[in-house]
Amino acid sequence: MKIIYAKHFPPKGYKAITLGPIIVVRKSHRLDTTDYNHERIHWEQYKELLIVFFWLLYVLNFIINMFKYKFNWHTAYRNICFEREAYYNELDVLYTVNRKHYSWIKYI
Repeated sequence: MKIIYAKHFPPKGYKAITLGPIIVVRKSHRLDTTDYNHERIHWEQYKELLIVFFWLLYVLNFIINMFKYKFNWHTAYRNICFEREAYYNELDVLYTVNRKHYSWIKYI
């Protein structure tokens, strides 16, 4: 995966975002091993869902969560199934090696 540092993206409050095989990191932050692993998990999810379906499901899950968590942005975001899988497994550096396809489903 290629890492790019940008001054104004991702938005404030976020350290990095995976856009296909590229990780965009906010210039004021540094990517540590845990962060990198988190983004690698997202890349695996992207590949499974052919990128476009990842984003469709991601946004849909976020919208549902906004209602479920009474429009609490942070809670809705943290409970997106893709984020739950990534946060739960980001400390396991071998997770992407041993991960079964579509593992995010169990985090719905």
